[in-house]
Amino acid sequence: MFTRKGNYILCCFFLMGALLALASCENNMDTVTLLTSTDKTPQNVEDNASIYYTDSAKTKFHLIAKRIENYGGEKDPYVVFPKGIHIDFYDDSANINGHLDADSAIRHENTKMMEADNNVSILNKKGERLNTEQLFWDAGHHKIYTNKFVRIKTEKQIIFGDGLTSNEDFTQYKITNIRGTIQLDSPEDIDKDKK
Repeated sequence: MFTRKGNYILCCFFLMGALLALASCENNMDTVTLLTSTDKTPQNVEDNASIYYTDSAKTKFHLIAKRIENYGGEKDPYVVFPKGIHIDFYDDSANINGHLDADSAIRHENTKMMEADNNVSILNKKGERLNTEQLFWDAGHHKIYTNKFVRIKTEKQIIFGDGLTSNEDFTQYKITNIRGTIQLDSPEDIDKDKK
């Protein structure tokens, strides 16, 4: 067993070793920044946003969001819409030809991919409505798709299925696996579906 004097000496050696170790450390600011930085804090936040996207002086779509959070990063900058998103799509004559609504969304800037989640709804210019829980919009390839359950209401029927691919204005679509179809024969059937 150690004596009281031995414990004191052992404690002194331990403290001297710790002080030497701390004194010999150096901080490289690039390393400190890399270790302490995270993509968990947005670079900027905008509340009650209304943004028009144009191409060749023509409005392509109008985005409305209660909150937009921009996250940086050289590899994968992205934008989060945590409180919902509404998008109006425009044709070349500046007429609204469709809408997209979702409870939340994320857009990856480099890949031009958007993922809309929870209560996703698209209405096209023909009045056809798609409802699903998740939808991907590939702006680079001008298509939308999902592998989740879908419900499409047209003028004459409601189609249920799993998975869908479509052009981005949702006028030409294909359901991957149709589960069933309900024919809407009368105006009363259509009115019942709206409720």
